[in-house]
Amino acid sequence: MADKIKENKDTPNINHIAFQNQLRGIVDDIKAHQSNSPLKKMFGKKNVNPHVNGSVIAEAVPDNKEAAKLVDKLHKEPSDSVSRLQLVNTVMGASSAHSLATNRDMMLQAAIPIYLGDVTQTYLMVVVHAYKNYHEKLMNLHKQNMMSIRSSVLKNVNMSGIDVSDEDQDDTNIKNTESMMTEIQVSEALIERTDEILNNIKTKMSTALSREEIEEVSSTGKAAASFFGGGGDDSQNTQKQNMVISKSVQVLSMLSPVPLLQGAGLDLSKTLQSVDNKIPYPLVMEGRVHQQVLKYFLLRIESGDRTARDNMAPTYNKALVSFRKAMKLVSKTAPKKADLPVLTEFANLTFYGFIHRDLMRFTKDGVLGLVKLGKEAADAAVTVDESFAPLQKRIEKSLNQLDAARQAQAEA
Repeated sequence: MADKIKENKDTPNINHIAFQNQLRGIVDDIKAHQSNSPLKKMFGKKNVNPHVNGSVIAEAVPDNKEAAKLVDKLHKEPSDSVSRLQLVNTVMGASSAHSLATNRDMMLQAAIPIYLGDVTQTYLMVVVHAYKNYHEKLMNLHKQNMMSIRSSVLKNVNMSGIDVSDEDQDDTNIKNTESMMTEIQVSEALIERTDEILNNIKTKMSTALSREEIEEVSSTGKAAASFFGGGGDDSQNTQKQNMVISKSVQVLSMLSPVPLLQGAGLDLSKTLQSVDNKIPYPLVMEGRVHQQVLKYFLLRIESGDRTARDNMAPTYNKALVSFRKAMKLVSKTAPKKADLPVLTEFANLTFYGFIHRDLMRFTKDGVLGLVKLGKEAADAAVTVDESFAPLQKRIEKSLNQLDAARQAQAEA
Protein backbone atom coordinates (compact mmCIF):
# COMPACT_ATOMS: atom_id res chain seq x y z
CA MET A 1 0.00 0.00 0.00
CA ALA A 2 1.06 3.58 -0.57
CA ASP A 3 1.98 5.45 2.56
CA LYS A 4 1.69 9.08 1.48
CA ILE A 5 -1.50 11.12 1.48
CA LYS A 6 -1.59 13.77 -1.25
CA GLU A 7 -4.47 16.16 -1.72
CA ASN A 8 -5.62 17.39 -5.10
CA LYS A 9 -3.53 20.47 -5.89
CA ASP A 10 -6.28 21.68 -8.23
CA THR A 11 -8.83 21.98 -5.39
CA PRO A 12 -6.99 24.08 -2.76
CA ASN A 13 -10.18 25.56 -1.28
CA ILE A 14 -11.43 22.19 -0.01
CA ASN A 15 -8.16 20.54 1.00
CA HIS A 16 -8.84 20.02 4.69
CA ILE A 17 -5.62 18.11 5.42
CA ALA A 18 -3.78 21.29 4.40
CA PHE A 19 -6.09 23.31 6.68
CA GLN A 20 -5.28 20.91 9.54
CA ASN A 21 -1.57 21.40 9.01
CA GLN A 22 -2.05 25.17 8.87
CA LEU A 23 -3.90 25.05 12.20
CA ARG A 24 -1.10 23.03 13.78
CA GLY A 25 1.36 25.67 12.60
CA ILE A 26 -0.79 28.44 14.10
CA VAL A 27 -0.90 26.58 17.43
CA ASP A 28 2.90 26.30 17.37
CA ASP A 29 3.12 30.06 16.72
CA ILE A 30 0.72 30.71 19.62
CA LYS A 31 2.87 28.67 21.99
CA ALA A 32 6.00 30.49 20.81
CA HIS A 33 4.28 33.85 21.25
CA GLN A 34 3.18 32.94 24.77
CA SER A 35 6.76 32.26 25.74
CA ASN A 36 7.78 35.82 24.81
CA SER A 37 8.20 38.46 27.48
CA PRO A 38 5.47 41.15 27.81
CA LEU A 39 7.93 43.70 26.37
CA LYS A 40 8.69 41.55 23.34
CA LYS A 41 4.96 41.00 22.77
CA MET A 42 4.37 44.75 22.89
CA PHE A 43 7.07 45.70 20.39
CA GLY A 44 6.75 42.65 18.15
CA LYS A 45 3.08 43.09 17.28
CA LYS A 46 3.73 43.87 13.61
CA ASN A 47 5.78 40.72 13.14
CA VAL A 48 3.35 38.26 14.71
CA ASN A 49 1.38 35.77 12.61
CA PRO A 50 -2.01 37.58 12.23
CA HIS A 51 -3.76 34.32 13.13
CA VAL A 52 -2.13 34.36 16.58
CA ASN A 53 -3.98 37.48 17.75
CA GLY A 54 -6.91 37.20 15.36
CA SER A 55 -6.08 40.42 13.50
CA VAL A 56 -6.39 38.42 10.26
CA ILE A 57 -10.19 38.59 10.56
CA ALA A 58 -10.45 41.88 12.48
CA GLU A 59 -9.10 43.60 9.37
CA ALA A 60 -12.44 42.85 7.72
CA VAL A 61 -14.15 45.17 10.24
CA PRO A 62 -11.60 48.00 10.68
CA ASP A 63 -14.01 50.37 12.44
CA ASN A 64 -15.29 47.80 14.94
CA LYS A 65 -13.99 48.80 18.40
CA GLU A 66 -15.05 45.53 20.02
CA ALA A 67 -13.02 43.54 17.50
CA ALA A 68 -9.99 45.78 18.13
CA LYS A 69 -10.25 45.21 21.90
CA LEU A 70 -10.43 41.45 21.43
CA VAL A 71 -7.34 41.50 19.18
CA ASP A 72 -5.44 43.33 21.92
CA LYS A 73 -6.56 40.72 24.47
CA LEU A 74 -5.48 37.88 22.20
CA HIS A 75 -2.12 39.51 21.56
CA LYS A 76 -1.50 39.40 25.31
CA GLU A 77 -3.03 35.94 25.80
CA PRO A 78 -3.52 34.08 22.49
CA SER A 79 -4.72 30.92 24.24
CA ASP A 80 -7.79 32.79 25.54
CA SER A 81 -10.40 30.66 23.75
CA VAL A 82 -13.36 32.69 25.01
CA SER A 83 -12.01 35.94 23.53
CA ARG A 84 -11.15 34.22 20.26
CA LEU A 85 -14.66 32.86 19.81
CA GLN A 86 -16.07 36.27 20.75
CA LEU A 87 -13.93 37.79 18.01
CA VAL A 88 -15.18 35.24 15.47
CA ASN A 89 -18.79 35.93 16.44
CA THR A 90 -18.20 39.71 16.31
CA VAL A 91 -16.74 39.59 12.80
CA MET A 92 -19.25 37.01 11.59
CA GLY A 93 -22.16 39.09 12.87
CA ALA A 94 -20.87 42.35 11.36
CA SER A 95 -21.63 41.35 7.78
CA SER A 96 -23.06 38.53 5.70
CA ALA A 97 -20.95 39.53 2.71
CA HIS A 98 -17.41 38.82 3.86
CA SER A 99 -14.90 37.71 1.23
CA LEU A 100 -14.02 34.07 0.72
CA ALA A 101 -10.63 34.67 2.38
CA THR A 102 -12.28 36.19 5.46
CA ASN A 103 -14.74 33.29 5.67
CA ARG A 104 -11.85 30.85 5.47
CA ASP A 105 -9.90 32.71 8.14
CA MET A 106 -12.97 32.86 10.42
CA MET A 107 -13.28 29.08 10.03
CA LEU A 108 -9.63 28.64 10.99
CA GLN A 109 -9.90 31.07 13.90
CA ALA A 110 -12.93 29.21 15.24
CA ALA A 111 -11.00 25.93 15.06
CA ILE A 112 -7.95 27.18 17.00
CA PRO A 113 -9.46 26.53 20.47
CA ILE A 114 -10.18 22.92 19.44
CA TYR A 115 -6.57 22.45 18.30
CA LEU A 116 -5.37 23.99 21.57
CA GLY A 117 -7.39 21.32 23.43
CA ASP A 118 -10.40 23.38 24.54
CA VAL A 119 -13.53 21.56 23.36
CA THR A 120 -17.01 22.58 24.47
CA GLN A 121 -20.44 22.33 22.91
CA THR A 122 -20.46 26.07 22.19
CA TYR A 123 -16.99 26.08 20.64
CA LEU A 124 -17.84 23.17 18.35
CA MET A 125 -21.07 24.77 17.22
CA VAL A 126 -19.28 28.02 16.33
CA VAL A 127 -16.67 26.06 14.34
CA VAL A 128 -19.29 24.10 12.40
CA HIS A 129 -21.28 27.26 11.60
CA ALA A 130 -18.11 28.99 10.32
CA TYR A 131 -17.20 25.83 8.38
CA LYS A 132 -20.66 25.77 6.80
CA ASN A 133 -20.53 29.49 5.94
CA TYR A 134 -17.15 29.06 4.26
CA HIS A 135 -18.29 26.19 2.05
CA GLU A 136 -21.51 28.01 1.16
CA LYS A 137 -19.51 31.08 0.15
CA LEU A 138 -17.13 28.98 -1.93
CA MET A 139 -19.95 27.13 -3.64
CA ASN A 140 -21.84 30.35 -4.35
CA LEU A 141 -18.79 32.01 -5.89
CA HIS A 142 -18.05 29.05 -8.14
CA LYS A 143 -21.63 28.94 -9.35
CA GLN A 144 -21.53 32.65 -10.09
CA ASN A 145 -18.31 32.21 -12.05
CA MET A 146 -19.83 29.36 -14.00
CA MET A 147 -23.03 31.23 -14.85
CA SER A 148 -21.21 32.81 -17.77
CA ILE A 149 -20.01 29.47 -19.03
CA ARG A 150 -22.79 28.13 -21.25
CA SER A 151 -21.69 24.53 -20.92
CA SER A 152 -23.25 21.15 -20.35
CA VAL A 153 -21.28 20.87 -17.13
CA LEU A 154 -24.01 22.98 -15.51
CA LYS A 155 -26.80 20.52 -16.14
CA ASN A 156 -26.38 18.77 -12.78
CA VAL A 157 -25.72 21.94 -10.75
CA ASN A 158 -28.53 23.44 -8.70
CA MET A 159 -28.36 27.18 -9.50
CA SER A 160 -31.29 28.22 -7.31
CA GLY A 161 -30.70 30.90 -4.72
CA ILE A 162 -27.56 32.22 -6.35
CA ASP A 163 -27.06 35.97 -6.22
CA VAL A 164 -25.41 36.80 -9.53
CA SER A 165 -25.15 40.49 -8.70
CA ASP A 166 -22.48 40.00 -6.05
CA GLU A 167 -20.31 43.10 -6.25
CA ASP A 168 -17.55 41.42 -4.31
CA GLN A 169 -16.12 39.66 -7.43
CA ASP A 170 -14.21 37.38 -5.10
CA ASP A 171 -11.45 35.22 -6.52
CA THR A 172 -11.40 31.52 -5.69
CA ASN A 173 -8.07 31.05 -7.52
CA ILE A 174 -9.66 28.25 -9.54
CA LYS A 175 -9.84 28.75 -13.30
CA ASN A 176 -10.87 25.41 -14.83
CA THR A 177 -14.45 24.18 -14.73
CA GLU A 178 -13.58 20.62 -13.69
CA SER A 179 -11.93 21.84 -10.47
CA MET A 180 -14.80 24.26 -9.85
CA MET A 181 -17.28 21.41 -10.24
CA THR A 182 -15.31 19.21 -7.82
CA GLU A 183 -15.19 21.98 -5.21
CA ILE A 184 -18.90 22.63 -5.66
CA GLN A 185 -19.83 18.95 -5.31
CA VAL A 186 -17.58 18.36 -2.29
CA SER A 187 -18.83 21.56 -0.62
CA GLU A 188 -22.45 20.55 -1.19
CA ALA A 189 -21.82 17.12 0.31
CA LEU A 190 -20.07 18.59 3.35
CA ILE A 191 -22.82 21.19 3.86
CA GLU A 192 -25.49 18.48 3.71
CA ARG A 193 -23.89 16.80 6.71
CA THR A 194 -23.63 19.89 8.91
CA ASP A 195 -27.22 19.88 10.16
CA GLU A 196 -26.83 16.35 11.49
CA ILE A 197 -23.46 17.22 13.03
CA LEU A 198 -24.88 20.32 14.72
CA ASN A 199 -27.88 18.37 16.01
CA ASN A 200 -25.61 15.68 17.48
CA ILE A 201 -23.48 18.32 19.20
CA LYS A 202 -26.57 20.01 20.59
CA THR A 203 -28.39 16.87 21.77
CA LYS A 204 -25.66 14.34 22.54
CA MET A 205 -22.68 16.30 23.82
CA SER A 206 -22.86 16.40 27.59
CA THR A 207 -19.23 17.07 28.48
CA ALA A 208 -16.38 19.48 27.83
CA LEU A 209 -12.62 19.04 27.70
CA SER A 210 -9.96 21.61 28.52
CA ARG A 211 -6.30 21.77 27.62
CA GLU A 212 -5.49 22.05 31.35
CA GLU A 213 -7.04 18.62 31.93
CA ILE A 214 -5.08 17.12 29.04
CA GLU A 215 -1.84 18.73 30.20
CA GLU A 216 -2.38 17.51 33.76
CA VAL A 217 -2.79 13.85 32.86
CA SER A 218 -0.10 13.91 30.18
CA SER A 219 2.43 15.26 32.67
CA THR A 220 1.47 12.92 35.52
CA GLY A 221 0.10 9.98 33.56
CA LYS A 222 2.27 7.15 34.68
CA ALA A 223 -0.27 5.22 36.75
CA ALA A 224 -2.22 2.42 35.10
CA ALA A 225 -5.61 3.70 34.04
CA SER A 226 -7.50 0.99 32.26
CA PHE A 227 -10.66 2.46 30.81
CA PHE A 228 -11.67 -1.02 29.71
CA GLY A 229 -10.52 -3.26 32.52
CA GLY A 230 -11.52 -1.15 35.50
CA GLY A 231 -8.60 -2.41 37.58
CA GLY A 232 -8.25 -1.94 41.30
CA ASP A 233 -6.00 1.14 41.20
CA ASP A 234 -7.99 3.96 42.83
CA SER A 235 -5.20 6.51 42.89
CA GLN A 236 -5.97 10.12 42.07
CA ASN A 237 -3.92 10.01 38.89
CA THR A 238 -5.80 6.96 37.65
CA GLN A 239 -9.15 8.61 38.29
CA LYS A 240 -8.07 11.74 36.46
CA GLN A 241 -6.80 9.74 33.51
CA ASN A 242 -9.98 7.68 33.27
CA MET A 243 -12.10 10.83 33.45
CA VAL A 244 -10.13 12.54 30.67
CA ILE A 245 -10.26 9.42 28.49
CA SER A 246 -14.00 9.12 29.06
CA LYS A 247 -14.50 12.77 28.09
CA SER A 248 -12.23 12.36 25.09
CA VAL A 249 -14.32 9.47 23.76
CA GLN A 250 -17.38 11.71 23.54
CA VAL A 251 -15.46 14.75 22.31
CA LEU A 252 -13.87 12.77 19.48
CA SER A 253 -17.21 11.35 18.39
CA MET A 254 -18.45 14.93 17.99
CA LEU A 255 -15.48 16.48 16.18
CA SER A 256 -14.20 13.64 13.98
CA PRO A 257 -17.03 13.85 11.38
CA VAL A 258 -15.76 17.38 10.55
CA PRO A 259 -12.73 17.07 8.20
CA LEU A 260 -11.33 20.39 9.44
CA LEU A 261 -11.13 19.03 13.01
CA GLN A 262 -9.86 15.52 12.35
CA GLY A 263 -6.26 16.61 12.89
CA ALA A 264 -7.17 17.77 16.40
CA GLY A 265 -8.74 14.37 17.06
CA LEU A 266 -5.58 12.56 15.96
CA ASP A 267 -3.42 14.88 18.08
CA LEU A 268 -5.59 14.24 21.14
CA SER A 269 -5.48 10.47 20.72
CA LYS A 270 -1.67 10.60 20.33
CA THR A 271 -1.38 12.62 23.54
CA LEU A 272 -3.51 10.08 25.43
CA GLN A 273 -1.36 7.24 24.10
CA SER A 274 1.63 8.88 25.73
CA VAL A 275 -0.20 8.92 29.08
CA ASP A 276 -0.34 5.13 29.29
CA ASN A 277 0.73 2.84 26.44
CA LYS A 278 -0.85 -0.21 28.06
CA ILE A 279 -4.48 0.81 27.53
CA PRO A 280 -6.13 0.24 24.15
CA TYR A 281 -8.72 2.97 24.06
CA PRO A 282 -6.54 5.88 22.80
CA LEU A 283 -5.56 3.60 19.92
CA VAL A 284 -9.22 2.83 19.26
CA MET A 285 -9.96 6.56 19.24
CA GLU A 286 -7.14 7.12 16.76
CA GLY A 287 -8.48 4.34 14.55
CA ARG A 288 -11.98 5.82 14.65
CA VAL A 289 -10.70 9.21 13.47
CA HIS A 290 -8.82 7.55 10.59
CA GLN A 291 -12.09 5.83 9.64
CA GLN A 292 -13.78 9.24 9.48
CA VAL A 293 -10.94 10.43 7.24
CA LEU A 294 -11.70 7.43 5.02
CA LYS A 295 -15.32 8.58 4.79
CA TYR A 296 -14.11 12.05 3.82
CA PHE A 297 -11.97 10.73 0.97
CA LEU A 298 -14.81 8.45 -0.17
CA LEU A 299 -17.07 11.52 -0.22
CA ARG A 300 -14.51 13.28 -2.41
CA ILE A 301 -14.40 10.32 -4.79
CA GLU A 302 -18.19 10.30 -5.04
CA SER A 303 -18.08 14.06 -5.67
CA GLY A 304 -15.82 13.69 -8.68
CA ASP A 305 -12.32 13.97 -7.18
CA ARG A 306 -10.55 11.08 -8.89
CA THR A 307 -7.25 11.80 -7.13
CA ALA A 308 -8.84 10.99 -3.76
CA ARG A 309 -8.79 7.28 -4.69
CA ASP A 310 -5.04 7.29 -4.09
CA ASN A 311 -5.61 8.32 -0.47
CA MET A 312 -7.96 5.48 0.46
CA ALA A 313 -5.29 2.78 0.82
CA PRO A 314 -2.84 4.76 3.00
CA THR A 315 -5.66 6.10 5.19
CA TYR A 316 -7.13 2.62 5.64
CA ASN A 317 -3.66 1.36 6.52
CA LYS A 318 -3.37 4.02 9.25
CA ALA A 319 -6.67 2.87 10.78
CA LEU A 320 -5.55 -0.75 10.52
CA VAL A 321 -2.25 -0.03 12.29
CA SER A 322 -4.08 1.71 15.15
CA PHE A 323 -6.50 -1.18 15.67
CA ARG A 324 -3.81 -3.88 15.35
CA LYS A 325 -1.84 -2.14 18.10
CA ALA A 326 -5.02 -2.04 20.21
CA MET A 327 -5.63 -5.75 19.52
CA LYS A 328 -2.27 -6.57 21.10
CA LEU A 329 -3.53 -5.09 24.38
CA VAL A 330 -6.64 -7.29 24.71
CA SER A 331 -7.08 -11.03 25.10
CA LYS A 332 -8.55 -13.10 22.26
CA THR A 333 -8.52 -16.31 24.31
CA ALA A 334 -10.21 -14.94 27.43
CA PRO A 335 -11.79 -11.64 26.38
CA LYS A 336 -13.78 -9.46 28.75
CA LYS A 337 -16.83 -7.36 28.00
CA ALA A 338 -14.62 -4.28 28.13
CA ASP A 339 -12.59 -5.69 25.20
CA LEU A 340 -15.59 -5.75 22.86
CA PRO A 341 -15.05 -2.30 21.26
CA VAL A 342 -11.55 -3.31 20.19
CA LEU A 343 -12.55 -6.76 18.93
CA THR A 344 -15.71 -5.77 17.08
CA GLU A 345 -14.43 -2.55 15.56
CA PHE A 346 -11.31 -4.32 14.30
CA ALA A 347 -13.49 -7.08 12.82
CA ASN A 348 -15.71 -4.50 11.12
CA LEU A 349 -12.63 -2.72 9.76
CA THR A 350 -11.38 -5.95 8.16
CA PHE A 351 -14.81 -6.50 6.60
CA TYR A 352 -14.71 -2.94 5.22
CA GLY A 353 -11.31 -3.76 3.72
CA PHE A 354 -12.76 -6.88 2.10
CA ILE A 355 -15.69 -4.95 0.58
CA HIS A 356 -13.35 -2.26 -0.80
CA ARG A 357 -10.40 -4.57 -1.49
CA ASP A 358 -9.84 -3.23 -5.01
CA LEU A 359 -9.83 0.36 -3.77
CA MET A 360 -7.37 -0.61 -1.01
CA ARG A 361 -5.08 -2.30 -3.55
CA PHE A 362 -4.71 -5.47 -1.53
CA THR A 363 -2.95 -8.51 -2.91
CA LYS A 364 -5.08 -11.66 -2.81
CA ASP A 365 -2.97 -13.07 0.00
CA GLY A 366 -3.09 -9.73 1.81
CA VAL A 367 -6.86 -9.51 1.94
CA LEU A 368 -7.15 -13.20 2.86
CA GLY A 369 -4.77 -12.74 5.80
CA LEU A 370 -6.61 -9.62 6.90
CA VAL A 371 -10.04 -11.29 6.89
CA LYS A 372 -8.64 -14.23 8.86
CA LEU A 373 -7.52 -11.79 11.56
CA GLY A 374 -10.98 -10.25 11.50
CA LYS A 375 -12.57 -13.67 11.98
CA GLU A 376 -10.38 -14.32 15.02
CA ALA A 377 -11.54 -11.03 16.53
CA ALA A 378 -15.21 -11.76 15.75
CA ASP A 379 -14.92 -15.28 17.17
CA ALA A 380 -13.53 -13.86 20.42
CA ALA A 381 -16.28 -11.23 20.60
CA VAL A 382 -19.04 -13.83 20.22
CA THR A 383 -17.76 -15.73 23.27
CA VAL A 384 -18.58 -12.61 25.31
CA ASP A 385 -21.72 -11.41 23.54
CA GLU A 386 -23.66 -13.56 21.08
CA SER A 387 -25.32 -10.48 19.55
CA PHE A 388 -22.16 -10.16 17.42
CA ALA A 389 -22.90 -13.48 15.68
CA PRO A 390 -24.15 -11.71 12.50
CA LEU A 391 -20.78 -9.93 12.24
CA GLN A 392 -19.06 -13.28 12.69
CA LYS A 393 -21.20 -14.81 9.90
CA ARG A 394 -20.47 -11.91 7.50
CA ILE A 395 -16.76 -12.38 7.97
CA GLU A 396 -17.01 -16.17 7.63
CA LYS A 397 -18.89 -15.69 4.36
CA SER A 398 -16.20 -13.29 3.13
CA LEU A 399 -13.48 -15.77 4.07
CA ASN A 400 -15.28 -18.60 2.27
CA GLN A 401 -15.64 -16.41 -0.82
CA LEU A 402 -11.93 -15.66 -0.86
CA ASP A 403 -11.01 -19.32 -0.30
CA ALA A 404 -13.32 -20.39 -3.13
CA ALA A 405 -11.82 -17.84 -5.52
CA ARG A 406 -8.33 -18.95 -4.60
CA GLN A 407 -9.18 -22.61 -5.16
CA ALA A 408 -10.85 -21.86 -8.51
CA GLN A 409 -7.77 -19.99 -9.65
CA ALA A 410 -5.52 -22.87 -8.60
CA GLU A 411 -7.61 -25.35 -10.59
CA ALA A 412 -7.74 -23.16 -13.71
